Amino acid sequence: MINFFRKIRKQLANNNQFRRYFRYAFGEVALIMMGIFMALQLQNWNEKRKEEKRFRVILEQVYNTIFYDVDKYKNQMAFLNFQIEGLDQILESPDSIPKERLPYALYNTGFDNFKSYQSDVFFYANDLQSDYENLVRNELVKQISGYLNLVRSVGTNVFEINNDIFTNFLISEDLAFPEMNREDLNEGWVINDSLYYSEVRLNKLKKDIKTPKYQAIIKTFRSQKIAYKRGAQARFNYGTSILDMIKAYYPEVRVIYENVGIIGTALDGYDDVGGRSYPMRRTDTENSIWETELFLKNGTVKFRCNDSWLRNWGSIGAESYLSGDAMPDGSNIAVEEGTYHIKLDLNNFTYEFIKLDK
Repeated sequence: MINFFRKIRKQLANNNQFRRYFRYAFGEVALIMMGIFMALQLQNWNEKRKEEKRFRVILEQVYNTIFYDVDKYKNQMAFLNFQIEGLDQILESPDSIPKERLPYALYNTGFDNFKSYQSDVFFYANDLQSDYENLVRNELVKQISGYLNLVRSVGTNVFEINNDIFTNFLISEDLAFPEMNREDLNEGWVINDSLYYSEVRLNKLKKDIKTPKYQAIIKTFRSQKIAYKRGAQARFNYGTSILDMIKAYYPEVRVIYENVGIIGTALDGYDDVGGRSYPMRRTDTENSIWETELFLKNGTVKFRCNDSWLRNWGSIGAESYLSGDAMPDGSNIAVEEGTYHIKLDLNNFTYEFIKLDK
């Protein structure tokens, strides 16, 4: 091709057609420049395409992390509501609480199942890059940064609560911390333990909770719980809005669950006795449906990912059923001895135990 153009230029020069020669040479240079420009544009487009692909990979990780955060905040709000209602009952109608349950009612309000929770969003979100040519992407990265700042502020703002203050007060009043159930740590406190609470001490506590000193600290603690709940609500709302924004930007984004299993006393026990998760099969990748068939003893079970409690599901509330909503960090699911076909739907968050005739 180069020789072809060279011959044309030589022929024009030999024929003294310099005007046509320069015009042709200029056109040839312009054509070459256009080719270079198009090649650069193509290269730039290809780089942007690859960079956008990398961005979406990280974005999906951020989506999964915030999705889990939102579940945690939702459960946290429900748990705080439960505690606030308990404090209200102590303040408004203490006589409605049997005296033998008063220590547990008080200490339950000081429990914080979420204090140690730290979002993993920082591991991924800091790698998200803005694109000055993509305003929607820029706004998304900006909003995710705002979410990071809100989550990072936990522990340094008004929404933080010090449960130890309430616990230390109760201990200073000679009210010992209740003993946990030795048989099953998931079942909570040991009730009616005379070694911990004598009849005399319980009668005194019944009177104490009506005194101004007790009332003042319970009211203060209740106010802190409400502030803490507002913080959880703020993080929940912000996280939910981020999920909606990511879904709008990247409609194909999905929640990814890996290595789902089932664990509990109905199998080999929980972690405290060396129990491990029994793996389930993913029978529907698109809808994240997991199934298995197992022989279960009388006991309880829960579902979890990667043999870890970071992502786990149980039943809603204290009562458990063989089918229902799969609640993140929910209660243990009670089962009777038998062989079951077990199905966990992590798209609709439901579970089902079907007893087989074996």
